[in-house]
Amino acid sequence: MSDRRGFLHTLAGGAALAALPALSLGCGKPAAAPGPGGGERPVSDLTLLNGALDLEHTAVYAYGLAGGSGLLGKGALAVGGTFKASHETHREALTAVIRSLGGSPVDARTSYDLSAFELKTEVDVLRLALFLEMKAARAYQAAIAKLQSRSLLDAAARIMGDEVSHAAILRSVLGKAPVGFFGQIDEVGFDS
Repeated sequence: MSDRRGFLHTLAGGAALAALPALSLGCGKPAAAPGPGGGERPVSDLTLLNGALDLEHTAVYAYGLAGGSGLLGKGALAVGGTFKASHETHREALTAVIRSLGGSPVDARTSYDLSAFELKTEVDVLRLALFLEMKAARAYQAAIAKLQSRSLLDAAARIMGDEVSHAAILRSVLGKAPVGFFGQIDEVGFDS
């Protein structure tokens, strides 16, 4: 996982994730898109929502892959199924909101390249899940700061809470030390 930025860009698709560069790709610039004369314009709520939807598609795919891998024990399989269902609910909600705003929801791909992760053991699968949950939480955090419609902020904040909850549980299972603040969620190394 040495090139996480490149991996996440490939994983989420350049266009879908371009809406969330400040967090998802680790850049400090606010989200903006090229405007008609080459200048920048703020990213629209639809673009932000489609970026989030693509992340949810990725999570559903990854949890489905993990569930069918044969690598997970009974407890991890049950928790993974719960997390997958949560992401499916997020995906359905985002799809409905995008359509209600007159947009076209980004479609799920038939497969996602997870080759940056060696998936040979249960721990490998749990590390992938933690990586995806942390990136999703940070992407929602970035989207909250950029959403133009106040009515979308509450839903995005609730989904972010789900992602943080998933990450906290996965951190614990993997033996990572607890953290006191969200900003530290991926800063504490593995104890083992």
